[in-house]
Amino acid sequence: MGMFDFVGDAIGGVGDWVGDTFLGGNAANAARDAAGVQAEYQNRALDYQMEQDALPTQFREGAMKRLAGMIGMEGGEGDMQGMVDRARNNPLYDAIMSTQEAGNRSRADMASVTGMRGGNLSGELSDYAMQLENKALMDSISQEQSILSGFSGTPSNANNIANTMSNIGTTQAAGITGAAQAREQGLNNMIGLGSKIMLGI
Repeated sequence: MGMFDFVGDAIGGVGDWVGDTFLGGNAANAARDAAGVQAEYQNRALDYQMEQDALPTQFREGAMKRLAGMIGMEGGEGDMQGMVDRARNNPLYDAIMSTQEAGNRSRADMASVTGMRGGNLSGELSDYAMQLENKALMDSISQEQSILSGFSGTPSNANNIANTMSNIGTTQAAGITGAAQAREQGLNNMIGLGSKIMLGI
């Protein structure tokens, strides 16, 4: 290394020291570093919030699409026939329909007591079967709607996520602003010091 290189490095080192010490470089770096640390923790909080909200969001949106499909809304999933098929596969449907035999026996016993004729009994049993199936279908559909409505009302964390995103931006902006203010303050201090020297104060 030549003499000029050494002198150049020394002058550069003094310049860096002056910049850091008197022109607010240290304060600017500290402001940026503090904002960076805070933003990092806010990013971790954002990741956690989004992870926790993923499954509820999936259930909520799925339930809303199924509900929309049940009433034929555009964008909904499924149709009326699918709703009926699901109702018939619902354990509640089977539980209600399993009472049909006991209901038929009860009506047959009543017919023998009252002397009801065969044709009338047959019609009443047919009506009873139809009413029972309608009840089984409607109760099963109502149960599914109730469950889906519960899922569609699952609380959303969207507002908290949006606020955290906004806070990250605010933190980063504050770091940049703080660094600029530190530099500006350092420059003003140097100008003030220079003025005092020139005026001999």
